[in-house]
Amino acid sequence: MAVKPPRSIKPSFQFPRVMLAPIAGFTDRPTRDIARAKGCPLTFSELISARGLQENNPGTLKMLHECRDEHPLVIQLFGGEPDVISEAVRKVEQLGADGVNLNLGCPVRKVFKNRSGCGLTIFPVELVHVIRAMRKASDIHLSVKIRAGVNHRSLNYRLIGDIAQGEGCDAIIFHARTRMMGFGGHAQWEWIGDLKEYLDIPVIGNGDVVDAQSARAMLDETGCDGVMIARASYGNPWIFAAVERYLESGYQRSPPTLEERYATMVHHLHLAVENKGERRGILEMRKQLGWYLKGIALVRPLRETINRLETLPKVLTALEQWRESVENRVNNEREYRAENELMPFSI
Repeated sequence: MAVKPPRSIKPSFQFPRVMLAPIAGFTDRPTRDIARAKGCPLTFSELISARGLQENNPGTLKMLHECRDEHPLVIQLFGGEPDVISEAVRKVEQLGADGVNLNLGCPVRKVFKNRSGCGLTIFPVELVHVIRAMRKASDIHLSVKIRAGVNHRSLNYRLIGDIAQGEGCDAIIFHARTRMMGFGGHAQWEWIGDLKEYLDIPVIGNGDVVDAQSARAMLDETGCDGVMIARASYGNPWIFAAVERYLESGYQRSPPTLEERYATMVHHLHLAVENKGERRGILEMRKQLGWYLKGIALVRPLRETINRLETLPKVLTALEQWRESVENRVNNEREYRAENELMPFSI
């Protein structure tokens, strides 16, 4: 069993049972606001560079400042230099965030080569200094997000868990894949169970939670303290409320109606344009709208239309026309079925 040193101050903030993962290029402020409005108990920022904050990089500072007055929120940092990341932690605390998370799982080659993300985990002595500096900088709720190791031959999640707990982290989030697995294959939930049994601090499971049933299964099979949902939330901010309801009562939440989906897309569009400006907001919402529309009737022509449009009024008009077309189709099918049910059999 790993040893956890005593803490003089314990933050009151704790992780809930379900939360939205930090995803670069996805969990921007508009997406977080939508998720929260639909019942997500906790969101994380996109990946923010500690070095970028120190150098006052405009894009990095914008990502941080977008987090103002947003609760509950954990800001995720990456970096491998103790003095740089401790300064970033202090900025996060000054901003008023509920927690800070150190990314130790990013598999991207550029991040890995700079001894950040998953790359920092193969240098345990350096990792000790980084987490120690973060803990010394602030008593804010501190967590790390890890993978199982670089590959199956170098699993080191117990070692990283030992370091995190020993240096005063309040929780650990475990994506049960190796760096080499990327986002493919199956998450090895047994690793989560092993780490949960080994550590005293809360362990949050991540990987292959795609619906309420799989969330329940991960909690039951691993004993973890909560689940983090990533790709399953694409175009599906309702998943968090669905998971919460299922965990509380065992009942399934009805899927969103066409009107709910349409209203959420429109709201998300307005937030994106307000946050990023019309041109960039519309461009970035194209992929978001694609996720919202996945598996729904009459989508292909709508996607083709939206990908040509560059102004908010035109996109809203296209969505309204699509909604009316789907409603008309549904009504026609209902009328057809009703007529045929009343039609007598011919002999």
